[in-house]
Amino acid sequence: MVETTEAKQVSRAASTLLFPELEFDVKPCGKYTREDFLEILSRIAFDQEFANTGGKTLQLDRNEQVDITSTARNSLAKSVLYHLRNLSMDAINAQFDGVRDRLFEVLRSQRRLPAHVDVAIDLHEWRFYGSADTDHVITTYPDLGTNRAFCFATLCIVAPRTRFTLAVLPMDANGFRAKREAVRSLIETAREYVSIRHVYLDRGFYQVHVVAELEELGIDYIVRARPSSGMKDRLSAGAETVVDAYTMQRNRKPTASVDVTVFAVPHRSNDDEHVWFVTSLDVDATTAKAYAAAFRRRWGIETSYRQIGDFLPRTSSPTFSVRLFYFLFAVSLYNLWILANILVSGKHQPEKPPISTPIFQRLILTDHG
Repeated sequence: MVETTEAKQVSRAASTLLFPELEFDVKPCGKYTREDFLEILSRIAFDQEFANTGGKTLQLDRNEQVDITSTARNSLAKSVLYHLRNLSMDAINAQFDGVRDRLFEVLRSQRRLPAHVDVAIDLHEWRFYGSADTDHVITTYPDLGTNRAFCFATLCIVAPRTRFTLAVLPMDANGFRAKREAVRSLIETAREYVSIRHVYLDRGFYQVHVVAELEELGIDYIVRARPSSGMKDRLSAGAETVVDAYTMQRNRKPTASVDVTVFAVPHRSNDDEHVWFVTSLDVDATTAKAYAAAFRRRWGIETSYRQIGDFLPRTSSPTFSVRLFYFLFAVSLYNLWILANILVSGKHQPEKPPISTPIFQRLILTDHG
């Protein structure tokens, strides 16, 4: 059992890694202070609300005069968004890089980092309903009433209970060139903090140039494959698993090819299907299922996305600096929630986090909101 006092202590200690790093270039003579901005950002992150609603509720809690029926933007929300719009991407990234640095200083000092970690790379799409010509908006598959989105590539540790998001990279395109560059950047950043054992990538990264990039980086990988007819020809009647040498290639310019191992295992729920992968690992018929099971752990990143969403403010803003700040703010809060649970759990971490995201939010809100 985790005592309330202990949960408060570790949650608030975790929050001190984030809030001191945030600056908004607030002028000393301004109507609102940096602390006001931290309070409204905490509130809208924890409540998953718009800045306008957060500004009104905050001022109501302070017994300030607020016209709750007005359709005009709340003055505090307006000031927050004005300052976020005027932050550069470099300034935003630098602040949250500082948060990550401090996080890993704590993990190292507490000896809570595994010697080697498995990581997953994936894409997080934040759906957008404005113009397709908006800066940093990409066109993607239709969902939730739109085919437009702001997109962030992320690299996440997939080990249970230590699913820190190590690196985030905005995506301005979703072709193979952009994905190849994102994979290199994310892995190079992650290697500054951890030793990577394997990297897992879903079918969206099944492209010869991306796999060639992984080979050049000298990292072991498993990529979910879209089976070609050449792959399927390797599956004999009644075969349970397939392991074979395979050459991925692109014949159109820019051409590329890379030699890999392809393997397939039976689908867990459909007896008539197989799940296909390409890998740099030494796989054989006896280890193929084990590697497929290891790959399934990458779905922990989907859990991470849902929990990052527990800290993501709502916005309709087309301004990328606002979107970038909100997303990195949510990732940082999520990482600090993971840290708080590690610290409060001791050496033996339970399957279920002892501090839920709503409880963590409430404990932080008592100091910052």
